[in-house]
Amino acid sequence: MDDIEITVFDEIKDYKEKIYFFNFRQWIFAILIAVIVIPTYIILKDKIGEEITSYIVIAIAGSLGFIGFVKIHELEAEKILPYWFRHYFLFAKPIHYISDEEYKLLHEKKKKGKKSKSRQMQKIDKQSAKEIKRKQKQEKLLMKAKKKYGITENAEIIRSNKTKDIIEKTDKKDNELIEKISKLTKEEQEVLLKLLGR
Repeated sequence: MDDIEITVFDEIKDYKEKIYFFNFRQWIFAILIAVIVIPTYIILKDKIGEEITSYIVIAIAGSLGFIGFVKIHELEAEKILPYWFRHYFLFAKPIHYISDEEYKLLHEKKKKGKKSKSRQMQKIDKQSAKEIKRKQKQEKLLMKAKKKYGITENAEIIRSNKTKDIIEKTDKKDNELIEKISKLTKEEQEVLLKLLGR
């Protein structure tokens, strides 16, 4: 008896039924290529010329063929294009060659810089550093507020003088009232308090 050979696929999901050598996705893109490329070639060859039209047709057919037919690591084009975009455009960084000696020198410089900074920070007390930072923050906030509300130094001086004048006037009025109330008798003071509602 002949040996029967059974083909087993790695993944059942990988199996796709083929109709005349193409699967459904490939047939769709083949028809799409024919529908788009043939009319564009016929229309544009008279207007632009055959050479430029051929480049345009090749670009269209190539991009549609790539999307419909090519798989990279079992991923279709619409799944792999975002990875390519991220790899080549968003995270692309040039790699520079550095010898071992240059690498050691770079790290020694970084370590020396960190040590000198740490020694300076140890000299300054933690409390004084916090106070300095707090004062700097307050100054920055004051400057922002001054810019926002258009306050200048002259305006501040005028406002401070006005507030001093108001305080002095209220102090004078309070002193006069206190003197008048102290001249009243106890009975008159009690009646005054009742009238004021205290």
